[in-house]
Amino acid sequence: MGRTAPGWYPDPSAAGTERWFDGDRWSQHTRPTALPASTQRLPLGVGAALPREDQPATPFAEVRPSVEEQPATYAPASSVRALPPVPLPPAAAVRSEHAAGPQRTGPTAQRTRARRPAPQRGLLSKPALWVGAAVLVVAVAGSAAALAGQGDDPAPPAVVARPSTAPTPVEEPPEDSTPDYIEVANSAVLELAALDIATVTAAAPSQSALATVALLEVGEPNPVAGYSSDAFGTRFADTDGNGCDTRNDALARSLSGVSFKPGTRDCVVMTGLLTDPYSGKDIAFERGPLSSGAVQVDHVVPLTDAWRHGAQSWDVSRREAFANDPLNVLVVDGTLNQQKGDGSASAWLPPAESFRCAYVARQVAVKYTYGLRVSAAEQAAMVAVLSTCPGEPLPTGSTLPPPRDPVVPAPVKPKPTPSPTPTPEAPPVAAEPAPPVTPAPAPTPTTRPVPEDCKVKGLYVRPTDGATNVYYVRGEEWNFKEVVADVCFDNRKEAEAAGFKRAWW
Repeated sequence: MGRTAPGWYPDPSAAGTERWFDGDRWSQHTRPTALPASTQRLPLGVGAALPREDQPATPFAEVRPSVEEQPATYAPASSVRALPPVPLPPAAAVRSEHAAGPQRTGPTAQRTRARRPAPQRGLLSKPALWVGAAVLVVAVAGSAAALAGQGDDPAPPAVVARPSTAPTPVEEPPEDSTPDYIEVANSAVLELAALDIATVTAAAPSQSALATVALLEVGEPNPVAGYSSDAFGTRFADTDGNGCDTRNDALARSLSGVSFKPGTRDCVVMTGLLTDPYSGKDIAFERGPLSSGAVQVDHVVPLTDAWRHGAQSWDVSRREAFANDPLNVLVVDGTLNQQKGDGSASAWLPPAESFRCAYVARQVAVKYTYGLRVSAAEQAAMVAVLSTCPGEPLPTGSTLPPPRDPVVPAPVKPKPTPSPTPTPEAPPVAAEPAPPVTPAPAPTPTTRPVPEDCKVKGLYVRPTDGATNVYYVRGEEWNFKEVVADVCFDNRKEAEAAGFKRAWW
């Protein structure tokens, strides 16, 4: 006989109640008896036959309830209070007494037990008949009680309060709020639809990371065929000649509270504390095969990405310098480094939003310094991030682009000055009429000839300049003899009285 399958069975500790059995023990889930007593499934020992002597006793009969009867959730068996033992029916008790009586021993008893046929457990077996009779008696008694009480108003059944055995509600685990960093990066690219890359980069400060994005060559990536990490020379070589490789140099530079392996001249880092730039969390570092992976050295521009965007054409020495350049090396959380893989800015961004500008600026610096191309999606992602921090500078160690020509502002036209409101003019004052000019009397030419020794000579019209009525006095600064006079006066007063004016040449 097998074990009893999980299902609803009569509760041994509460009449009229069923309790869920989980296959090993009672659970704490109960429900009112929903099936007639004649069809209830009972655990072994309540109206069921006892096992044979040569079989181990099992506490429950082989019953397989339907799956839909099972409760949705139930507490484990270890959390259910202990239930009282299931009492045996009278027939089972009598049989137990016979079993406990004197036992025959010896070969005869063995032969008797050997010849005893196995008890039949069919529908007409004695235990089954006993169960059927008991059920019939209970049914007849119930029918008689119902008929006897038809004319009476039955009193309402007493409600007995029972302590709740409902299972303690289990809180659902909190929903994973870890962002999908690929979606975060792509969302930044989608927001670029409203940005004009040329306009945004042109407005950025000269030599800034955002302005440098416009100087990167845009092109589709080459196939990854032929790539190998060996193509980038010795992994973590000592390119600066200080006796320590790139990895230990980076750890010593990035960790706090560093301890070194004795005998390595403070070169091999054993322990330290990293403040991870990608997540902002503190991570303890301890060198060892099972612990070193928590802190890893990341190539900001992955080697695969560099191979596909121009490094295929480099020689080995240049590729080795690229792989060990402190500009392209960061000590970060190992899990995030594995998550990033070989993704560019269009595929992955660090979870710490406060570090994204510096992260993308470093990618721009590496690609500009080594002349690597970017894809159109990568350029768009770079602009989307750096447009939120247009003044982000390129990190130390990068090649700075030449300063951009200063932008000469367009001349500003002066605003027209409003003309003052005209003041009403005073009415003009009538000017007094000028006195009439009395024309000088025209000289009357004389008929006397002009003597050679004339003291005052007069000319009616001077031929040199057309002056009229001028006179000359003998003995002053002019050549008296060269003047051909028209009239002669005895003195100046006489000439002025005649309307002549004195000439000075």
